[in-house]
Amino acid sequence: MINRSQQIYPSIFQIFKKRLYLFLYGDRDGVSLNFLQKSTNGIFQSIEDLLDFESEIPKKASQYIGTASSLFKEVSINQSSITSKRWNAEENLFVLLYCLIRSNKSKFIVETGVANGITTNAIMNALKQTGKDGELHSFDVLPEAKKAYSGPGNWNFHLLPTKNTARKIKGIVSKFPKVDIWIHDSDHGYRWQKFEYLLALASLSDNGILISDDIDASSAWGELAKTHFRKSFIIFDSRKFIGIAFK
Repeated sequence: MINRSQQIYPSIFQIFKKRLYLFLYGDRDGVSLNFLQKSTNGIFQSIEDLLDFESEIPKKASQYIGTASSLFKEVSINQSSITSKRWNAEENLFVLLYCLIRSNKSKFIVETGVANGITTNAIMNALKQTGKDGELHSFDVLPEAKKAYSGPGNWNFHLLPTKNTARKIKGIVSKFPKVDIWIHDSDHGYRWQKFEYLLALASLSDNGILISDDIDASSAWGELAKTHFRKSFIIFDSRKFIGIAFK
């Protein structure tokens, strides 16, 4: 005969263990699209669809799509070998960043998660076209990530410790001017994503933009995008979802 406590407590433990894992690391299988769509003003299959729909993005952004796609292929071939390629940003995120920066002429940009430098190259190549006063501040816990970009422009790499990471990045960001675009592509666990989204919100200029890769990795985007930002959208990528939110 099985004791009642033997039936209940193992299941409670498993639930707690799963909740803790989700909190720390996100969900490998992702949160559902049904959950995400409750927090968004629109879901789009492509960058073109978003640019056609959203009036706050200059219409001329679409004219840079071809250039960005060609540049993505070139960067992907010549990328650094710092970490696994599975951490690379994909084409839609690359194209979105390039088109936004060129059309908005964004000047002060923050990204978290450099890895092999795919998004770093997208941003720096766009800044080269918008003027000499643009700058990018990139954060990563990998020392080797400082080699991800070696071209011209004002690129600032910040190495974060693996402990007290939140306190460190918060201290650095507090000294920044207001941020035009903030890109999240680092730790996709719920705890970090929520912290970073709120930090980005506090750091962004009026009408500033938060862009996040892997918004389906935890419930943080679904919880915050609609309640803390004026509007937000979701774009399909080949393996995941990208979120874009306007302050």
